[in-house]
Amino acid sequence: MTGSFLSPHWYRVARLRPALRTHVEVRRHRYAGGAWYVVHDLASGRIHRFTPAAWMFVGAMDGVRTVDQIWTDLAARLEDDAPTQDEAIRLLSQLHSSDLLQTDIPPDAAEVMQRRGKMTNTVLRQNLKNPLSLRLPLWDPDQFLERMLPLCRPLLGRFGLLLWLLVVGSGAIRAGQHWPELSENIADRLLATGSLAVLLVTYPLVKLLHEFGHGIVAKAYGCAVHEVGVMLLVFVPIPYVDASASAALPDRWQRARVAAAGILVELFLAGLAMHLWVSSESGFLRAVAFNVMVIGGISTLLVNGNPLLRFDGYYVLIDAIAVPNLAPRAIRFWGYLMDRYVFRTDAVQPFQASPAERVWMALYAPLSFVYRLVVLAGVSLFVAAHYFIVGAVLAIWSFWQALVQPVLKGLWYVLTNAKLRRRRPRAVAIALTPVAAVIGAVLLVPAPLHTMAEGVVWLPEDAIVRAGTDGFIRRVVAQTEQNVQAGEVLLEADYPMIDARIAVLAGHVDELRARLEADWVNDRAAAAATALELEQETAALARERARLSQLTMRSKASGTFTTARNPADLPGRFTKEGEIVGFVTPSSARLARVVVPQDNIDLTRSHLRSVWVRLAGGRGESMRAEVVREVPQARNELPSSALGSVAGGAVMADPRDQKGLKTLERVFQLDLALPANLPAEGFGGRVQVRFEHEWEPLGWQLYRRARQLFLSHLDV
Repeated sequence: MTGSFLSPHWYRVARLRPALRTHVEVRRHRYAGGAWYVVHDLASGRIHRFTPAAWMFVGAMDGVRTVDQIWTDLAARLEDDAPTQDEAIRLLSQLHSSDLLQTDIPPDAAEVMQRRGKMTNTVLRQNLKNPLSLRLPLWDPDQFLERMLPLCRPLLGRFGLLLWLLVVGSGAIRAGQHWPELSENIADRLLATGSLAVLLVTYPLVKLLHEFGHGIVAKAYGCAVHEVGVMLLVFVPIPYVDASASAALPDRWQRARVAAAGILVELFLAGLAMHLWVSSESGFLRAVAFNVMVIGGISTLLVNGNPLLRFDGYYVLIDAIAVPNLAPRAIRFWGYLMDRYVFRTDAVQPFQASPAERVWMALYAPLSFVYRLVVLAGVSLFVAAHYFIVGAVLAIWSFWQALVQPVLKGLWYVLTNAKLRRRRPRAVAIALTPVAAVIGAVLLVPAPLHTMAEGVVWLPEDAIVRAGTDGFIRRVVAQTEQNVQAGEVLLEADYPMIDARIAVLAGHVDELRARLEADWVNDRAAAAATALELEQETAALARERARLSQLTMRSKASGTFTTARNPADLPGRFTKEGEIVGFVTPSSARLARVVVPQDNIDLTRSHLRSVWVRLAGGRGESMRAEVVREVPQARNELPSSALGSVAGGAVMADPRDQKGLKTLERVFQLDLALPANLPAEGFGGRVQVRFEHEWEPLGWQLYRRARQLFLSHLDV
């Protein structure tokens, strides 16, 4: 007991003769921290839990004894552990505000209407506080569920469990077998216009069966289910069933089964959809199956079935570990720790919880907070990638709800709470110091900055063996897959027309020389024209002789020689000038061709500190590289299809381009000199490139990315 034992306001309630209303039902539940008393308000369907100490006071209210008599008896029995008069007043106030209390004084009609209006305003404030989740009650399904229960009862026993394990287990195995096909371009497949239309139909149907699972299991345990309606979740209408009456069940495993029923139904539907997806052809039916798998599988496991979010998985957890009201109590527990050990607040009331409950609460609050932020950020970015305005609004609202509002509430508590009046300077300093430190660190302290890109190991131009002129390959001189040296003969070709043209041109040159000698003696004006013609024919003869020499193809570099086709098929094959006929592969890679998005090119050009490369797949260590060449102009074409999304690369390729070289956004091209000790890797394979830039505060980094995001989507 803390604080003053007596209260100056006791006279206001001392003579009241309170009792619980007749429409409440009381049950005793066992939890890890001991017994709790659960009061089920049958009129409103709400559940209220009381500790044994509070129930000693509440349970003694019989409408005959006064509040003063009840409290005096408790003080005599409990002595130092008895509640104070202020604590008794607060408990009476809570019971009155929940409409659980009746007294010998006639109710004030105005006060009743005011309380009802307050409850209505509370619901309205909750809807405004979270406009992405609005509840609209529509129908009382109790009699319908009563009629359906005999039909569904066989599925609630061992037969239903075996069937569920068979369908879900086999579906999970098939999902693993087809995972690359399932996960390929999942964002584009889900958020495409046609897929969204299918999703808008399948999502409410899946959730209807989900809620039916809650209702039928609750009905099987004797609970009343009086409300079914529509919830606007992220502006999507989905059904819901109010099975909160199951919270009054004395068996915690029955409560857990009611909470888990919806999860089990969705996973069962996902298993059925997996089998349908595998056995059906592309079309509407397969699209429906895919959406059911995403709803019933991924979203169930990440959101609805995850206990860190206050959905079904959370209620399964609190019943399984027997820790009631885990989330709100965890927040209050952390507040208690702050008040007692950080702010050192006067008259801090002890927090009632067992050691095991304290461990759960200490872990749950921070883990839930972090996971909620991750989920909200992931959903916002996922949506913003395809519907920017919707995603941006969702991100701003989520950031406000999950981070800004809790911080503001904490600061308001420190600045205004009466309990801190004697410790306010210390509390304000402790509360504002980390906030100021975080803001200062974000805006002022330089932080590492890097950007990532992908490239391909590029084959040097001198390693490509091309036909110097048109001709027929006569023979392959060098052996394939053997090392050759620079200047070594690789292939020989013939082209009879070159020989004929050389003979014709040589004879013409001889004729022009003879004519020039004659004209030089007889006609100087004709000699000048003959000399010009001789010069032209001599140049043509030189060109043809150069083409003749190019029929012998030599290596420009040292390396391993390979032909572009089967060596046995080359003799007699006609090749055009510039056609690739083979390669001389160097012993190690020396060049990587990298594409950089235009959002990052300014950092790469003007704020670059170092460049590091690593083979795709994370093999090997990161190694230093140097930029040796940059194409100054952006373009919508990749140097290799391996960098495009069609082949698994990071750059989004234009789906209309069958070669996979066209990009949707413009990119810049850089050439990197690779280190000499780069492990042997096939040319054309991808490399991951990390550009290290000059350090910059996180705030400026976030501002740049947000600005780029808005400008790119608003076409500014």
